[in-house]
Amino acid sequence: MANELEIRSQIDTENVKALLLINGGGAVALLAFLPSVLGKPEYAALMRAILYGLLLYQFGLLSAVVHNRLRRKCSLVFQAHGYKPPPCSIFGFQLKEPCVCSASILFMWASVLFFVASGLLVFCGGIEVLNA
Repeated sequence: MANELEIRSQIDTENVKALLLINGGGAVALLAFLPSVLGKPEYAALMRAILYGLLLYQFGLLSAVVHNRLRRKCSLVFQAHGYKPPPCSIFGFQLKEPCVCSASILFMWASVLFFVASGLLVFCGGIEVLNA
């Protein structure tokens, strides 16, 4: 039976896959939808929202990749300190995790926020077109 460390590692791996899937899937969906609004002046607001949404999905994908890289670095820090690493201290605040681990968590949540922001942006563009 797998130990707890391996189980957590597998869960984190699935989390990264999910971040890549939702942001990548969102980008593909918008790319598939984009030709239906291109060149139609009545859909200009939606087209702009789709293009900005695509940009946010790209940032979401990049954030997920950076999170995954930092996750590995975090694992190395834990291993180097016998799984009891010193916490990060930044701007006078002491965090619970080492700095690289905190950065990894930040990029993970950034990926989620980019996904949500993109969806909301495209939604608002669609509402603007409906109200016009």
